[in-house]
Amino acid sequence: MNPVVQVADWRRVDEVFIEHANSAPAAPCVSFEGNHWNWFEVNSLVDQFAIAFTACGVSAGDRIALLSTPRPEYLLVLMAASRIGAVYVGLNPRYKAGEVAEALSRAAPRLLITLSSFEGQDFLELIRSAGAVVKLPPVVAFESVATCLDALRVLSVGQSQALETPLPKIATSDVAAIVFTSGTTGKPKAAMLSHKGLLLAASVQHARLNPRRPRYLCNLPVNHVGCLMNLTLSALVGGGSIVFQQRFSAAGCLQLIRDERVNCWLQVPAMFHECVRDPSFVPEELCHLNSICIGGGAVSAQTLAKLRQIGVPVFVEYGQTETTSSGSYSDDGATDEVLTHCIGRFDPHFEFRIANAANQPCAIGEVGEIQARGQLIFVGYFADPIATAEAFSSDGWLHTGDLAMHRADGNVILQGRSKEMIKSGGYNVYPREVEQLLETHPGISQVVVVGMPDARYGEAVHAVISCSDETVTVKDLKDLCRQKLANYKVPKSFRVIPAFPLLSNGKIDRVGTRSFACELPLLD
Repeated sequence: MNPVVQVADWRRVDEVFIEHANSAPAAPCVSFEGNHWNWFEVNSLVDQFAIAFTACGVSAGDRIALLSTPRPEYLLVLMAASRIGAVYVGLNPRYKAGEVAEALSRAAPRLLITLSSFEGQDFLELIRSAGAVVKLPPVVAFESVATCLDALRVLSVGQSQALETPLPKIATSDVAAIVFTSGTTGKPKAAMLSHKGLLLAASVQHARLNPRRPRYLCNLPVNHVGCLMNLTLSALVGGGSIVFQQRFSAAGCLQLIRDERVNCWLQVPAMFHECVRDPSFVPEELCHLNSICIGGGAVSAQTLAKLRQIGVPVFVEYGQTETTSSGSYSDDGATDEVLTHCIGRFDPHFEFRIANAANQPCAIGEVGEIQARGQLIFVGYFADPIATAEAFSSDGWLHTGDLAMHRADGNVILQGRSKEMIKSGGYNVYPREVEQLLETHPGISQVVVVGMPDARYGEAVHAVISCSDETVTVKDLKDLCRQKLANYKVPKSFRVIPAFPLLSNGKIDRVGTRSFACELPLLD
């Protein structure tokens, strides 16, 4: 039985804080590196950040960009932006300068907030490098909550402004956040997520996976819809709490789950893969968990078997940025066969269908495209009406680009992606972006980047190349990629092909190339 979900009468995502700070002010809300804050304390900080943003000239509809690891400042910026009607834009610290510049160019934020550095990485220098390509907005650097507030107050030149009373009137359909995804051109597209979509998705996840007071470990990137919805709002709508981990490590993740009594564990398959193989993985020490949920890709049978030893319910989910993350879940008590081969069932609170090329619903066993509509769906791509229009069918359904079919038992099996997106370890990688970079190498004549099955990441990036220079080395190519791309986009292998198969129109047969890529010799 699917639980009936009633979304509270919230118009903005930050109203979650107002309600729970009033009803349970002393309840735990945020934990980070041994420090703990209750709901009243965090809500007070949200107010302070909102006042500071207003004093800095941020108005309703303006974008506020944040480059940071998962830590309390992320939550405060997200909620304070909501409180004044601004739009949160997350940036990944793993971005290279060109990727930061591209995101800033697309979102045009009014303010850019950045963690100064982390583990030897200088984020201010990264932003300065991006500034050589794009005009930067005012930049606020921080090392802590206190230094972030101080820097904002300095930027506001000492102006003393109170938060508007009443707060700005925000429609539930208004944009709460922009999350960058990849599009058919390989360029990032700024997907706009609404308050109502985020709150509905989080409320459904809460009803399906959470105990009364959920406690989540939050360690996905702050520009990821999984961080925003699955690990943040799904914990908070139920008055629960969040434990932040700045950088994932299996040992650190397991220790936080034990020490902080995390009771809802949701990660991508690659993270679970690492955790169950870590020496500190002791199933009996994790039996306090209420649920385990695997998202962002398929889990291996070996990893699932290890997770089963914990003795708590295990789920899988499916979604994408444009559907505000999860739109389907496996049933409580689903078999291993379902968990490893299916994405569960579409939740009845959402509108999903599998449709054929004529946009008609497919019969059981017939492969078609997953399509979606309704309150869950994103608002559109920021400042890109053409891409927004192309994202929807003639009858108003979102094209997800994912191929699937219904089984007779109601579960859904993914059959692949009609788009060429590679999903590796929970990250989306668009092949053309990698190809364009590799094509700049003088020793490569042609290149096709493909996704291939990977036990650790679900799918991994690999490059098939034809060389015009026999002196090309793997080191040269990886060095080139590492200089310009986030590490999850760097190909795991380079496979040499004498000539690419061609279609009748003379274009490279990408499907054919992928089908026999594993048989090609590796570049030494």
